[in-house]
Amino acid sequence: MSERGTASTLTDRYVWSVTRHLGPDTGPDVARELRGSIQDSVEARIDAGADPEHAEREALTELGDPDLLAREYGDRPRYLVGPGVYPEYVRLLRGLLAVLLPLTLALALAERFVSASGDPGDVVLGPLVAAIAVTVHVCFWVTLVYAVIERTRPAEARDRPVTAWDTGQLPEESPGARVGVAETLFHVAFTALVIALLTWQFLGVADPARQVQVLDPDLALPWVVLLVGPLVVEIVLALAVWRSGRWTPALAVGHVLASATWAIVTVWLLLREQLIVPDLPERFGAVFGVATDWSVAPLPLAVAVIALSVWDVVSCLRRTRR
Repeated sequence: MSERGTASTLTDRYVWSVTRHLGPDTGPDVARELRGSIQDSVEARIDAGADPEHAEREALTELGDPDLLAREYGDRPRYLVGPGVYPEYVRLLRGLLAVLLPLTLALALAERFVSASGDPGDVVLGPLVAAIAVTVHVCFWVTLVYAVIERTRPAEARDRPVTAWDTGQLPEESPGARVGVAETLFHVAFTALVIALLTWQFLGVADPARQVQVLDPDLALPWVVLLVGPLVVEIVLALAVWRSGRWTPALAVGHVLASATWAIVTVWLLLREQLIVPDLPERFGAVFGVATDWSVAPLPLAVAVIALSVWDVVSCLRRTRR
């Protein structure tokens, strides 16, 4: 400051707030430059008739937040994930969530059904909480890794991706028809979960006081095979589709036959009241402590099974046509 300057420490505090973010190689030069700029601005205001203390405050206010100014002098990025690595960051995030969320939901649902712990709402809430926790952890750690990458890369490399791009990363000519690993994994995991639940039910629950017997364990073995067998075929077909990369007419026919077989057998057993144990309300009441003044309506369940089967078949045929 000049002799007309003030004895205030505002300038010293401001310069320190800026340069504390800078390294020893640039900090002193920036401090000298910044002090000179502040001094010129203050003196210009004093020459215009402003009070010295007020002039200093105005000059520093015009410069703005010292943290933002430090980032302009320094070479640190002002973002967590920059444009150079953002596409890779998003692809990794989507890929991990597409694989881990279905697995988390499937495993959590299996654990809830097998243990039958808590009330019916807990069967839904537990897997949902687990999925949210996995999502938060995946987003946090992936973001942290890419933020570290962003800040440790040389300034001249920040506009470039971490891995070099090549034409092999282009999508297929018909990307909508291609079946990816995430979709396959979800389908296989879900179908395997259904198989595990059916097998567990038909073998009979181990602890009726804590586990609900929904399906009739005395169902004849041929019916059990007709219910479980098509699901095993579904898993084999899903892996075959993933290997070929798309639905072929032969694979679609196999899927339609397996889906139709499972639906027909399920509807037949539901309408003949052979699939579900007759005292299901009492069993639910004994385990979960809920009211038992309700009954199972086979017809709506059969309609739901038919609707789901028709939707599954139509979806498969549409994918095959694409």
